[in-house]
Amino acid sequence: MAAVLINDRFHLEMSVAGYEFPDIVDDFEDANWLVIRITLQSAHGAWRWQVEDAGALTWELDGCIYWLRELGHGRPVAGETCGFSEPDISFETIRSDEGDMIGLAVYLMDEFQPPTKVLVPRQNNVVALRFYTPPDVLLAFADGLADSLARFPRRGTPPT
Repeated sequence: MAAVLINDRFHLEMSVAGYEFPDIVDDFEDANWLVIRITLQSAHGAWRWQVEDAGALTWELDGCIYWLRELGHGRPVAGETCGFSEPDISFETIRSDEGDMIGLAVYLMDEFQPPTKVLVPRQNNVVALRFYTPPDVLLAFADGLADSLARFPRRGTPPT
């Protein structure tokens, strides 16, 4: 199941497509690089784009899922952003003037940027998509990522 966010312009799906190096098991870091799939579709279905590329380590995505769940449950988080070693995908909270969590910004860079600048504007080579994310939406997004990650668990033992 893909993790889904929807706003008035776009339908975004994010999932794990596989390990970047499925045959490597003796190098802890290389064994745990994940290929992330991003699908972006216009709300009216006239345009659809999909990309797959290495985007996160297993434990980084797991940490992001935890961060999203904490936000969804209204608990304090260590930071207002969540990202990965490959900075091509990141998330940032959108808060009301009172400090309440009301949305999530998704930033896409480099390989994860849609090819058209007309439909998906960018600033400083970054696509910023904003989504209204009440707790149920945040938790469903986190659950979708967790379901996707469950098929590709952390492999090996970290070096000491």
